[in-house]
Amino acid sequence: MNINPSSPVSISVVMCTYNGDKYLEQQIDSILCQTYPIHELIIQDDCSTDRTVTIIEAYQKRDPRVKLYINEAPLGFNYNFSSAFAKAEGEYIASSDQDDIWRPDKIEILMNHATNHSLLFHNSYLFTTDIQQTMGKKNKSNVLYNELYLLMKPYVPGHECFFHRNILPIFQQAVKQENNISYDSLLMLAAVVSGPIEFIDEGLVYWRRHPQATSYHTEQKYNAWEGLQTALKSLSNHSQRNVTKRYFRVVSSYPFRQKYTIRTIRYMKTGSIVGILKACCVCCIQHKQLYPHTRFLQSCIKSFFTPLYFIRDCSKFAIH
Repeated sequence: MNINPSSPVSISVVMCTYNGDKYLEQQIDSILCQTYPIHELIIQDDCSTDRTVTIIEAYQKRDPRVKLYINEAPLGFNYNFSSAFAKAEGEYIASSDQDDIWRPDKIEILMNHATNHSLLFHNSYLFTTDIQQTMGKKNKSNVLYNELYLLMKPYVPGHECFFHRNILPIFQQAVKQENNISYDSLLMLAAVVSGPIEFIDEGLVYWRRHPQATSYHTEQKYNAWEGLQTALKSLSNHSQRNVTKRYFRVVSSYPFRQKYTIRTIRYMKTGSIVGILKACCVCCIQHKQLYPHTRFLQSCIKSFFTPLYFIRDCSKFAIH
């Protein structure tokens, strides 16, 4: 994955669309006008019924870098992205939503950091309509991205990911088992077992937050006691436990480096209450990997409950 500074590296941008005509042109313009020129913009449409395809076809006529693919039948959000990545020709691949706006130097900044990384991910500015009026950055500067954290607390959306194509084989290996597995969570795991990853603390995308966005959701807020209670109740939710079991069975084939990560996966993929509680104990022991910035007791309690939080929260999107 070494970068030769004397020869430009080809960059593919993969965008998936579905009924996104309202903001699509702003996003495409921001990608095609990057200061580091891209090799191609692959757009895979999931059977839109609005003007999305018409807009993309107009760009195709003006710019040969735009390549449109239209699914014969709807694939859904995750599988649409996962299958579209296979069409990319570039050495590095950037994932793009249909309704955001990229900073003009996004790719240039990422390429300045790309050496032997399997993946880079960056910060984003939150906004609704005007990029001059943002709601601040999405991530704190001290984000964690060790393998246990990424496994148990997936938080990186696809639009922040910039990865080397070398991770595609192990990524697609998992997709073949579960077509609708969360593509962005899987990208991070495929990358962390393949080589170094790095967080770039710059807002390189203006991430539009509106109720029509596929990635838009409002998180349930709990006080401390309610959070523990709802996490415990998730053990009785057989549907959520089943999704969790399927997810961990898929990623169990990945070559994680840490024994505690491997043990956590082994216990979680059983789907049994005993297995899940064993995973809770492993996470509690490894609390510094999950909550290193909190007090000891609080860190231990939160870490113990992390597998239950996964069932309660992450099972809603882990395979969807």
